[in-house]
Amino acid sequence: MKKAHKITILLSFLIISISLISFFNPLSDPPEKNPEKLSKDEISIFFNYEPKTLDPSKAADDYSIELLKNSLEGLTRISKNSVGEEVPEKAGALSWKIEDDGKRWIFFLRDYQWEDGRKVTAEDFEYGIKRSLDPKTASPMAYLLYPIKNAEKYNSGKADKESLGVKSIDNKTLVVELENPTPYFIQLTASTLMSPQRKDIVEKYGESYGSSADKMVYNGPYKISEWNHEKKIVLSKNKNYWDKHSVKLSNVNVHIVKDENVRMAMLSKGQADIVEATKKEWADKFIKSKKFNEISGYSAATNFLFFNQKSELFKNKKIRKAFSMGVKRHEMAEVIYRGIFEPAYGWVPPKVSIGEQEYRKKRGNFIKEDSEEARELLIEGLKELGINKSPEDITVTFLNPSTTTWARKYSEYLAQMYKETLGINVRSEFVQWSIFEGEVAKLNYDFAGMGWYGDYNDPSSFLEPFVSDQGSIVTGWKNINYNQLLKKTTLTLDEEKRYEYFKEAEEILIDNAVIAPTVFLKRRIFHKKNLKGLLISVFGSTDYKNVFVEKK
Repeated sequence: MKKAHKITILLSFLIISISLISFFNPLSDPPEKNPEKLSKDEISIFFNYEPKTLDPSKAADDYSIELLKNSLEGLTRISKNSVGEEVPEKAGALSWKIEDDGKRWIFFLRDYQWEDGRKVTAEDFEYGIKRSLDPKTASPMAYLLYPIKNAEKYNSGKADKESLGVKSIDNKTLVVELENPTPYFIQLTASTLMSPQRKDIVEKYGESYGSSADKMVYNGPYKISEWNHEKKIVLSKNKNYWDKHSVKLSNVNVHIVKDENVRMAMLSKGQADIVEATKKEWADKFIKSKKFNEISGYSAATNFLFFNQKSELFKNKKIRKAFSMGVKRHEMAEVIYRGIFEPAYGWVPPKVSIGEQEYRKKRGNFIKEDSEEARELLIEGLKELGINKSPEDITVTFLNPSTTTWARKYSEYLAQMYKETLGINVRSEFVQWSIFEGEVAKLNYDFAGMGWYGDYNDPSSFLEPFVSDQGSIVTGWKNINYNQLLKKTTLTLDEEKRYEYFKEAEEILIDNAVIAPTVFLKRRIFHKKNLKGLLISVFGSTDYKNVFVEKK
């Protein structure tokens, strides 16, 4: 999510929220101390942490992406059809045609403009896509665009920019050529990575581009009119948006609130419009009040532990498998995640499809838990490494990307769990997310954890990040067979063949204990009953374009 997404990068493993791969940041004063008096055409929502950037080529955390999805208009937007399926709909692209057996896409742009009145052109799209793939940009999600001809080569410095399969023919026509027919390519056109970008604005602000509300330019339903870092963000209606008549809200007020009790209380008191219930007791309270509607179901996301295969202990496969087998997934889901999430006995989560079939249902669960066998594997692994110590005399460090009270409780649970199942000692190092990213990239950790959100509806969104040197989740693991299987999925449109390749790749990933999936994410979102038109995507972000407050 990653890029990842995912890093559609990028969705976090400790936070029970609609977020990619980040954790809580501190908050100063709770908004409830100075409740806003909202007009009937504005709403208040929450973010659990500070978005990292508004640069569409660099955005990886879920909140940054959510802001961009509501303030930029790419080729398509995610919508829902009559049977509730998420599908891309026409947005900046008025129409498109497909040629060369699916390898050549021609997009015809509608007549629309940026907030400052300048026309959006095909050249803006070409520039934006090429900038996302430019190795100098260092986009954490660039791999999502690898279906584009020569994209991977260019991003890795093995081809020049002009060889990329992206070209503006005229102001209104964009041509994208693919390496091979790609079943999910149309979904990628809604990605922020494929958003149009203004070269003049990028060059004007340089490294500070996207670091504040005024160092960006917008062409979507809303523009970001205020960003008071760590406190509040305001999305205001963009009066130059081509479909402005569909946008009924004047403002979406985003409060950055760390404390979940504050968030719940604000909804209860009518000081907010939407909240995700992270405790069953809160959900029960909201239901009992009969004041709110509920949106519930799976997120396309999995929380997981991952291991540094260059470290002294975790370079051993048996030790990694012991740590995976020693996870008490059901207990973790009930105790730590309060019964909201579901134990993960596979990597690719529910709701991810292969053709018309849900991958997880077709593949089934296959991760094994057995504390006795896990301890035996740990002891065998230690012997293979020539370590003549019992597990009780060994301490490993868990890198925790948060410093919150809840994060510390999670680490306490993890230490207790592994003490019970493996007999080993686990200490935690608590750091902020930005530091966590750097330590992981440098392989300066024993084992760590986070969450991965799918960027599009295909198993590759979860399996692609582990291809050698991809860089989203740095573990030091490389496997040629795994790489080849993922490559094969891009060379055929045969759904059964693709399923078999994905199935084998997932098995390799789990057999090598590159990761230890823990829970599949689910959500229970409550909103005021007079709030209509809310679209919360399984694979994308919350879209406020068509939201309105029903007048009583």
